Amino acid sequence: MLITLKRTICITLLKNTTMKKLILLFTVALMMQSCNITVEVSAYTDYDLTLKQKNNICWTSDTTSLIGLTNDGRIYAVNPNQMKDLLVAKEKALVYRWSPYEIENVIPIYFVQSYCNENNIELYVITNEYKSAFTEINNVKNPMFSMNIDDYITDIADKWENKFYKQLLGNKYKKKYHLYYFENGKCVRTEDKIVNDKWKKKWE
Repeated sequence: MLITLKRTICITLLKNTTMKKLILLFTVALMMQSCNITVEVSAYTDYDLTLKQKNNICWTSDTTSLIGLTNDGRIYAVNPNQMKDLLVAKEKALVYRWSPYEIENVIPIYFVQSYCNENNIELYVITNEYKSAFTEINNVKNPMFSMNIDDYITDIADKWENKFYKQLLGNKYKKKYHLYYFENGKCVRTEDKIVNDKWKKKWE
């Protein structure tokens, strides 16, 4: 009887220990998953920004007009409707989806600005990363923008970026590009690289 009781106690303890290990492993797995999500979206939060940089992110309201804004060293977080109103007011404009971590197709911002200056095109850079953007802000004539994603119920960077550009382009949106050419508010061309003989000479 005593031996049976001891065995029962040992089996119970073993089960409890195993259960504790499973719970611990499950908890660690959740923590790792959370860390992955945090890393993915941290580039678009205030991670690793100085206090001055945090204060220089201007979260605009839906009714804020972007027309007439100048480059004052701040990054303006905007929504697609605000961008539409701005682009309609411009005869020719180029929206540059600047993603510094997508190394393959990243074009130096000052090259794109130079191209736009030579071709009388208004350049609007929309960044998906804040830290690097502040180092480039003096290389553009117009204010630098970011995406105001407060209305997007998702923590996945790719999803809210797709939502933003789908709202901006409507039915013309097929996939993400880096360069969107607009004429009087209508997107007429999308590319990942600027195609122009003068540009090619500079790039080479």
